[in-house]
Amino acid sequence: MLTGFLALTGCLSSRVIENTRVPEIEIDVLGTITFNGDSVKLGEVATAVRAAGIRREQEINIRVPERVDPSLRNALCAELVRSGYTRTVFVKARKATAAVTEPNVR
Repeated sequence: MLTGFLALTGCLSSRVIENTRVPEIEIDVLGTITFNGDSVKLGEVATAVRAAGIRREQEINIRVPERVDPSLRNALCAELVRSGYTRTVFVKARKATAAVTEPNVR
């Protein structure tokens, strides 16, 4: 009986891990802003983020091309900050290079 109680208690004390997905906004090379696969106009991004259920304390990744228009980047960041989203991270495409050399054979 004690074993059954302990097994049941173990199941009851488990906790649910909340969704850890980091929302992403993307700015492409043409300056188009996309959130959740939909094109969003500047000035409507914070509304779309809020409507998607993203909390203000969550981190939001903003994917940007190598050369992004600084005024667009700043305007988007300002819009999010005005709406209470202060944890924004700008992310560029990662690059990796490798050099293949001939082995030293003697």
